[in-house]
This record gives sequence, C-alpha cells and structure tokens, in this order.
Amino acid sequence: MNPTMYKNTFALIILAIGSVLVFSTAAFSQATGGGRGGGIPNATPEQTAAIAQMNSEMAAANQTLTAARTAVTAAALAQPRSNPGIQAAVDGVKAAELALANARAAAFAKIQASPSKLASDQIAALASGAGAAGGRGAAGRGAGGGGRGMTFPHATAAQADVLLAMSANLTAQAQALTEARAAVTAAALAQPKNDATVQAKVNAVAAAELALASARADAFAKIQASKDKLDAEQLTALVAGNGNYPTANGLEGEPYDFNDHRGYVSLFDGVSLKGWDGNSKFWRAEGGALVGESTPTNPSGNSYIAYRDVVAKDFTLKFEIKVEGTGGSGLQYRSKTGVPWLSGISPAVTANVGPVNLAWMMTGPQADFWPSQVYTGQFYSENTPMRIMAWRGEVVEGVGLGGRRIMGTIGDRAELGKLVKMNDWNQYIVIARGGTFIHIVNGQLMSVMIDDDPNSSNNQPGIFGIEIEATTKVSMRNIWLKKLN
Repeated sequence: MNPTMYKNTFALIILAIGSVLVFSTAAFSQATGGGRGGGIPNATPEQTAAIAQMNSEMAAANQTLTAARTAVTAAALAQPRSNPGIQAAVDGVKAAELALANARAAAFAKIQASPSKLASDQIAALASGAGAAGGRGAAGRGAGGGGRGMTFPHATAAQADVLLAMSANLTAQAQALTEARAAVTAAALAQPKNDATVQAKVNAVAAAELALASARADAFAKIQASKDKLDAEQLTALVAGNGNYPTANGLEGEPYDFNDHRGYVSLFDGVSLKGWDGNSKFWRAEGGALVGESTPTNPSGNSYIAYRDVVAKDFTLKFEIKVEGTGGSGLQYRSKTGVPWLSGISPAVTANVGPVNLAWMMTGPQADFWPSQVYTGQFYSENTPMRIMAWRGEVVEGVGLGGRRIMGTIGDRAELGKLVKMNDWNQYIVIARGGTFIHIVNGQLMSVMIDDDPNSSNNQPGIFGIEIEATTKVSMRNIWLKKLN
C-alpha cells in the first residue's frame, strides 16, 4: 500500500472512532452550551459539576478496563501465539467492560434523580462521548493511532511499512469493536437500566475484541516470520502503542544512544592498525585507542593516518576523541591522498620525516577538533582553498569555492566551546547526506555546512582518516560507521 492510501485509510478510521473519543472534564466545561468543542448542549454549571463527579466515580473502573485492553494487545502479539492467553485477556476485558458499564449506570442514575437531570438531547450528546472523561479510550486500538510523544526504537522503513499495513488491514475489526463499545455506553445510559441489554452489549464487545486480537495475532505472526521481525524492545513499543506503529500524532525521535551500534561497522579493532595507513613514527594502537603523537623532539607537522578499507559518501560516523597538548586533530571524511600539498612544511618537520609523502597526506572535508582553540566542531576543507567553511555555531550555505552565507546560528561560539573537554574523552558524530554536513560534539550540534556545488571536493566519495597537527597527542576509539552509499 502506498503512503497516500495509508493516509486516507487512517483518516477514515480516525473519523469513525471520533464519536467515542475521550474528552476531559476541562474540555467538557469549555464546550458546554453547544459550543465549538461539541459538549453537552445548554448544560448548566450544576450539570457540568455532576458530569465531572460521574467521571470521577468511574475513574477506577476505567483504569481497570484500560489495563485489560492493553493485556489483550500484549496477548495478541505474544510469540509463540497462545489462544488460551488471548481468550483469558478478552475475558478480562469483558469483566472490566461490565464493571465500567455498571459504574456508569449507577453514577448516571444519581444525576437523573437529582435537580441536574439531563434532557434527552443532553443524554444523546453524553452517549456520543461529550464530557465522558475516562469513557471509552478507544482511539488507537486498531487504527494506527499511537499518541504524541511515542517512540518506536530503531525501526526500519520496511518495518514501519508492514506495521502500517497490519493496522490498515485490521480496519474492519477495529471499527466493529468501536461500534460495540459505543453500544455499551448507550446501554449504560439508558433509563431505566436494562441489565440484560447491558450484558448483551458487553458480550458483543468481547466477541469484537476476540476477533480483532485473533486477526492481529495472525498478521503479527507473519511479520515475525519475515526479515522484518521485531526485536524485544520494538515489541514493547508496539504493545505500548496498542498494537500500532505511531502515525496519527507523529513519531517522536527516540533518545540517542551513542553506544547503540545497530547498523554500524567498526573501523578500529582496538588493538592494531589493521586497515589504517600512516607514518609509524607518529601513529600506534595503545590502550584500546588509535593514538597519534607529535612532540618537540619528534615533530609531525600535519600528519594523517588513513583508513583505506572503506570508501563512502553518505554516512553517519561516531567516535570518541581525546586531545592532550596545545595542538589539534580532526576527522577526515570523503577525503583522498596523493593530492599535491598546498601549505609549507617547516624545516624541523622535513628534517624529521624527510620529503612530503603524499600517500600520508589527506585532502577533503574535516570535522575539526582543537580544544585549545576555537576550531572544535567547525567544518574545514583540508588542503583546499576553501579552508574554514562553517565556523562552530553556524549554519552555512555555499557553493564550493563560491560565495557562502550564514543561514542561521546554533549558539555563541565561545559558549559552545565550553562543552568541549580538554585532556578528556569527547563524543563526536559526523553526518554526511548529499551536500549537507553536520558536526555534533558531546550531544551538541556545533556546525552545519551545505555545499550545493556537485563538483566540489566536499561532494565526492572518499576515505576516512585522522589528523595530528603541532605538539599534541590525539587518541581516538570506538570508531563506528553506518555507511549508506
């Protein structure tokens, strides 16, 4: 099913459920007198208070019913499937529905025996859901609902697709259940109360619950037998969403976990320089980190170590970095080696390492990290005339060597720098998508560069690498790559 069909399907479901949506007491109060909120028509303040009291008296029964409904969803999604478990959960809903109906009927009878008695049109409005806080809670049960603030951990596009299709295919069962619940509410508000009718309507709810749960269990079993199988964390989220992938109010982003490596590959084994190519006078594996060190007696100048086993264009890369000393470092990406070097090399460095070896010099975008200066987090184009393209705290749009414009600010450059740790480990994330580059340090967005020149050196696939510059020691560990292309 295409996205437009999903949208239309869920719109119809939401409209169908609308007649029994839960309204808070506050909403009822604001909507009295037939106002814009669709409340009880011409309600007096006394009637408003009586309805609020009725809702209060039903609260415990409603909470029990809500828990019972969640148990049905959980039973339907249990693996392996247990029909007795589903039936037991449905029986729980049946008992809870009857208890709530009786509580509603008793509370409503008090109102009708008081000076706040409702007229027939007011009863009809109440039965339709107006003012009935804690009444139905049906939204989202079978309709792809989910609430604002819901997350669904690490879902793939394919998983979202099959879960949306599952909910869409349960539309008929969900609508039948919605209508059955509305009938219970109407029966509970009938005067005089007819216990046999209430029981019959509750039995119909139980049948509709069982039909929906069975259909959901069948559909979910197919998902779990496919390549789009959900893991335990995702299943918990699905149950919390009443069996639906969040759609109606938007899917909230889940909190970022720097140590979540699903979909990533490691670029450093922690014990060797396997896959890395650099001058051994400056680079080594030590203490679980890839270390580069330049000292007054062993100066490196600009020295790089390149990871040649991966060429990437669009990706997310995360790593931890620590810089000690007065020099700096940076993470090279979409870079190349062998390009003629533009900057001069000091005599001390030449005396120490000999002529420039272009195989160990890198050209391309850099996520800068220089804690003793203002550069950490900026977007830098190494060994090109472009150089600094987006300072820390800036969102910049440009076209390669052409003009650039600051489109927005992230924060004060100096204040953002206070989040960078000197002589300690920092978490760094680099995101490259097309001509857009995002640098994040310790959870804080530092810079965004957008290069709209397709021929720019920034926009070519390349390799990764690490720089060391001036007197410093750089350590990098936990280097993880999610490559898209």
